[in-house]
Amino acid sequence: MAKKQAAKLADTLDSVKPYLERALHDDDFRRDLKDALQAARELYGPISKQNGVAESARMLATDKKAQEQLRRAIDDLSSAKDTLKGKKRSHKGRNMVLLAGVIAGALYNPWTGAQTREKLLDLIAGDDDLQPLESFDAPASNLAGKAESTASSAADTVSDTASSAKTKAKSADS
Repeated sequence: MAKKQAAKLADTLDSVKPYLERALHDDDFRRDLKDALQAARELYGPISKQNGVAESARMLATDKKAQEQLRRAIDDLSSAKDTLKGKKRSHKGRNMVLLAGVIAGALYNPWTGAQTREKLLDLIAGDDDLQPLESFDAPASNLAGKAESTASSAADTVSDTASSAKTKAKSADS
């Protein structure tokens, strides 16, 4: 029984040791704790002079100076706690995934997604009067000239291919 308690105590001391060392040697922690205790002392004096708990609570609820002292004491204690715990973890990866989810939700929302995508394309591309390929309308005057030149070049290619095939056939027969 005594061995179990000694083992529990040793485990507890091992887990608390880094915090104790940080509390003893960290100037930021001591400064934050000292500021928090000073703010609490400044607040305690006027509150203790009140008659009863109800008067003290009323003072805390209505007195702006007392509220500011309480807020300062809480902020200093919170800062001391963060210093004692060590470095804060960064949440950059989590925040990026959250941002990507919000963007995807906005772009693919069934009700407003199409308008959002259209507005985003307008912002990115500007007012270029760009048309999708499915609805692209070429000017009629250039279309007729290009069609004639394409048709004549295709006819020339076909006639050249036919004449070369005839010459190959004659040379093969001979």
